Amino acid sequence: MKTKKYRIGMVILAVCLAGTFAVVVFAGLTDKQQSLTEIKALYVFVQGLTEDAEKVGLTKEIIQKDVEERLRQEGIRIVSEEEGLRLAGKVVLYVNVNAHKRTRTPAYVYHVDLGILQEVSLVRAPEIRTMSITWNKGRLGHCPSKVLVKSVQETVGFLMDRFGEDYRAANPPENVL
Repeated sequence: MKTKKYRIGMVILAVCLAGTFAVVVFAGLTDKQQSLTEIKALYVFVQGLTEDAEKVGLTKEIIQKDVEERLRQEGIRIVSEEEGLRLAGKVVLYVNVNAHKRTRTPAYVYHVDLGILQEVSLVRAPEIRTMSITWNKGRLGHCPSKVLVKSVQETVGFLMDRFGEDYRAANPPENVL
């Protein structure tokens, strides 16, 4: 009987500590990280590619595939635009790739911006809702034309790694104990 009470007491203690741990973890997050909490599905939108970049093989489809693969590894479901508009918060992960060919050398200067866009409401008037960027990272690069695709893919991968870190911080595994 005493052993049973001890086990029950330990379970209660463990549950309380787990709850305290979750509150402490959440309190230590940045606003950007907190904005990723409870995102289970989202729509991916890739934009900004120029004709010059597409001529050397950098396409929207390549970037989209890379990003969606990384999201699936995080356990995030990819949805269509139509389904995304029905999700709570209408969450969109956007990837903006601007790559510009240099005029005097066979090289590109590029910038990749990755962000979460979602519906938010005003504190002073919660009935007013708008779309806002709640998380973003960007990176500037320069490379020879022949490695543009690889360089941009690596940059997108780097930014997706940062997203993954923040996403996991905001959504820790449920089995903490």
